[in-house]
Amino acid sequence: MTAVTGAALLGMTGCSPGDITEDSSETTGAKPSDEVLAGVDPCGLLSDEELKSFGLETRGEPRSELPWAPGCYYAGEPVTARLEKNTRQTVASSEKRSVWASFDRTQVNGRAAASAVPNGATEARACVLMFDAGQGLIQVQTQEIRLPDDVDECAKALEIAEKVEPNVPEPA
Repeated sequence: MTAVTGAALLGMTGCSPGDITEDSSETTGAKPSDEVLAGVDPCGLLSDEELKSFGLETRGEPRSELPWAPGCYYAGEPVTARLEKNTRQTVASSEKRSVWASFDRTQVNGRAAASAVPNGATEARACVLMFDAGQGLIQVQTQEIRLPDDVDECAKALEIAEKVEPNVPEPA
């Protein structure tokens, strides 16, 4: 089950490096984003108490499939979660990508945000909630790992994102 979860979360990260770097107009140099988001550690965005309140383990596992999108994976029940900072995308640029089965604009504590389901993840019961931070974005990816299918993954991602948001820089 863990391998399936990891593969699904990897798929939500950006599907493949080619998908993210294809649109060079949106990735015209990550240096400013790197500076603004440099101090953001995806494994340090939530306290142990907050992690426990979401049913997540307090020890996150750093995972960086893409150099510009380091993340931290948390096993948990009823969902697993991955917190990720992305220095090459924003909510607006992410909306233009063709990797989403659905992409719905929303807000997280007043910030531009979106709730998205990656292509192929509708059956995997997974959701990505992203919001602008610095000159990039923060993603909260959740996936329900067990039946029955009674958890709203996007609602759970929004709950987590609302706790993460105060701990990251304002959009630049």
